[in-house]
Amino acid sequence: MYLTGQAVPKSLRLGTELEKTLERYCAETGETKSAVIRQSLAEYIVRRQRKRRAPSAWELGKDLFGADRSAAGQGNVSGRVKTLIRAKLRAKYHR
Repeated sequence: MYLTGQAVPKSLRLGTELEKTLERYCAETGETKSAVIRQSLAEYIVRRQRKRRAPSAWELGKDLFGADRSAAGQGNVSGRVKTLIRAKLRAKYHR
């Protein structure tokens, strides 16, 4: 979990209630306060980075996906692609 392989000491101030909660948790689980704080901080940073990342292609276009289906009123178009193409070709080249 350490970036350089060495632990760098840090100090922080916890409120009384948070300190008591941390002590109870560590007593129940057998974990050290340092380990719990390190893990919590790492998880917090990962969550924040995910929120800040650029939106995916799906997120950018999700309101547009399937728009052709609702406009055409044809239901599940993706499951019937071959049938729909065949019908269009028959209509175009029917003599």
